Formats: sequence, C-alpha cells, structure tokens
Amino acid sequence: MSALAVLAGCARPAEVAEPPVTGRASADSAAAPPWTPPDWAEGAVLYEMFVPDFTPEGTFRAAAARLPELREMGVTVVWLMPIHPTGVEGRKEDLGSPYAVRDFYGVNPALGTEADFRAFVDAAHAQGLRVLLDLVANHTSPDNAWATEHPDWYTRGPDGGLTTPTSPEGQPTDWTDVTDLDYSNPGLRAEMIDVMRYWVREFDIDGYRCDVAGWVPYSFWAEAIPAVREIKPVLMLAENDLVGIHRTGFDLTYGWPEYGTMKEVWKGAPVSDLTALVTRVQAELPPGARRLLFTTNHDETAWDATPPELFGGQAGAQAAFVAAVALPGDPLVYNGQELGVDEPVPFFSRTPYDWTVRPEVRAFYDRVLEAHAASPALRSGAASFLAPDAADVLLVERTAGEDRALVAVNVRDRRSTVAVPASARGGWRDALAGGAAVTVGDEVQLGPYEFRIWTR
Repeated sequence: MSALAVLAGCARPAEVAEPPVTGRASADSAAAPPWTPPDWAEGAVLYEMFVPDFTPEGTFRAAAARLPELREMGVTVVWLMPIHPTGVEGRKEDLGSPYAVRDFYGVNPALGTEADFRAFVDAAHAQGLRVLLDLVANHTSPDNAWATEHPDWYTRGPDGGLTTPTSPEGQPTDWTDVTDLDYSNPGLRAEMIDVMRYWVREFDIDGYRCDVAGWVPYSFWAEAIPAVREIKPVLMLAENDLVGIHRTGFDLTYGWPEYGTMKEVWKGAPVSDLTALVTRVQAELPPGARRLLFTTNHDETAWDATPPELFGGQAGAQAAFVAAVALPGDPLVYNGQELGVDEPVPFFSRTPYDWTVRPEVRAFYDRVLEAHAASPALRSGAASFLAPDAADVLLVERTAGEDRALVAVNVRDRRSTVAVPASARGGWRDALAGGAAVTVGDEVQLGPYEFRIWTR
C-alpha cells in the first residue's frame, strides 16, 4: 500500500517535517536504540515479489523453484508482499488487497501452507538470499478477529464505530477495506511486537518492510525493533522517506524524493536537481542508514505508471535504473520490471507474467546487477558528483577504499556530452562489456539514453 493513498489510493504527499498528529511521536522524542545493520545488508539488491504473479501457479512452492534465477540476476534480498489471509468484508476486486490483513499469524492458503512458506525461506537461505516480510502494522481488515476480541485496539470515529485510516496530516483515504489501529493501547503494542517476533522466531525470516511506517507512532518502532533484534540481526525497511525515522532503528527508508526528482529530470529538468537532492539527503542520513532507490514498485506500477511510460520507453527506463544503481543506496527490482512491463499491473487481482518475453531486457538487468555485485564501490562507496551542474548527463564516481566506479547516464533522448574532470580520466574497465580496457578522456559523448559503467 502506498504511503498515502489519498482518495485515489495513489498520491504521495509533500514531505513533512514530522507527523504532527497526537499519538504519533516524533523521532526526536522516541528512544534512539543503537543498531548496526546486519553484515549481509551492505550493498543489498532487493527484489519485491507478489507471489500470486511471480509464477503461473502463484504459490510458495513454485516461487521457490525460481529463486536461483534471482540469485543469478544479482538479487540478495527478497521482499514478499503480505502473505497473510486477506479480509472478506469490504474486499476490493478478486483477491482483495494483501494489505487488508485478516490474520497476522496466518498464511494465505491460496499461496500454500505454513510448511510451504518455511520451505520457501529455507530455499532462499540455501541460495544465499534473505527474506523480508511485509508488515502491515497500521491497520487490519474489518473482519480480523482483533476487531471483535479486542475492540479497544481500534481507532473510533465520531459515531463510535471503526474508522478507515487517515494520514498523519489528517487527510482521508479510500481504504474502505481496512480499519485503523490505535497505538495508544499497550495491549495492541505488545501483540504487534509478538507478531513481529513470531515470524522471525518460527520461520527464520530476515526482517520486515513496514507498510506506511510513518503512520505508526515512532515510539512503537523504537520499542519493537530492538525486541525483534533480540532474536537475530534483521533488516528493517520503512515505507517512509523522513530521515528521522532511522533513529528508531530502521536501516532503510524509501527514496520517494529521489524517485520523484528522477521523473522530473527525465521530463526535462536539469540533472543538477537530482544531484542536489541526493547530496542533501545523504548529508542528513545518520551513520549506517541507507535509501531504497527504485524506478517502480507495486504501488507505482499499479497507480502511477510503469518505468517505460515514465522514463521514455525501454531505453529511458533502463537508463533510469542505471542511475538508481549509481546513486548511494540499495536498488529495488519489482517483479515484472525485468520484463520491461509497460502497462499498469494491479495487485488486487492476479496478473501472472509471461517470463519468456523480452529476454533482452532481462539480460540488461543481469548485466547491470552483475556489475553492481562485482564492485564494492557501487555497493557501498562514497559518491562524488563530477558534473554537479550538468543538465543532461549524470556523472558520478563511487569510491570504496582502492575500488572505484565511474557511471555516466544520458537522461535525454538525444546525444549529450559531459566534461570529465582530470581526476577521473585515464584507464578504466568497462563493467558492462566483460571488463574490457577503456580510456576515458576529457569528455564523454553518449547517445540517446546511453549509459556507461566503468570500474578500476
């Protein structure tokens, strides 16, 4: 579910300083537990999987059989959209929203059994992959048993009835298939922490992507995340772009500002808008915190538009993904993105992909993520924008110890040229052409939406 599906279920609000809503504490007032990201999290590549669409069968068993393909593509972390039974009351379309959870301790039988899910996690671990579950802490379906067994755990409207969620800014949503939880209740907090510990303890998952994390009190996360980390190191991803939420223990936050600015740059805004934004965000992030960078995800593909539509066709979409890999943060691939899907794909119904189409697009993702995996600089190096005032070409150097990467991306559907500073000239290896030796001179000329990744 998007961070703010206001009315139409898709709009992203302007960034706010902190949620100014009673009961939703700011990060500054919440405890700030010390944390260190898991050692396997550095330089992660996340893959968001909607199990019903990932295979023709739409099951854990079938998905497990395809995990080697993800590992070979360069994926290191699989984020599963909610796997729980979905609500019937108020259900939207065929499947209903997976974010309308009817039982936080259950597995949706359409996906398989608990044993099937445990086998999926085991199979992922055998491939060296980690597994994140989507945690929907802000709300439940109206027919969740909690609504009758613990009615005091829910927010009440003026008439005393259950309410649909509103944003921290007080804006309404059209989430008529869910009802809002009240985190002023200690019993709810304790139960949700138990839910979070349960899946780590019983199924050995490796962390959570937390839906609309900024709509839940920061003080809850500051209590819950350390409680989960008592079991094992986990990766915590917040669907939130406010830097302050990291101080509650989140490792990753959403790069919505980066995504929005990339869209504007590909429409014609200067590249300097993107480099200035990224420079500011990186300066604000606390040590160890990172951004999730994407050109699509389940919300954007369903409610915004697909990368080919947003970024100028397949070539522009590929250039945008290279930019996301080049910038400091962790790249995301949403299932179907590697097929060059160019039509919106809903997630309230099944739309299984044909995995035989556009093999050349899949090959592109393989090549770029192979370069990412081979370069410590691309995975975790410091970023320097070598042409920060450029209009048409992103030129960024990443450095990690002795390892260096240089990436150039033409954001225009026309030829463009960028000057290269003396420090970056000389001999490099072409990371997308088998490491072939190249010499970078005083300028780089790129064709429409062309890109280069060099390493040394």
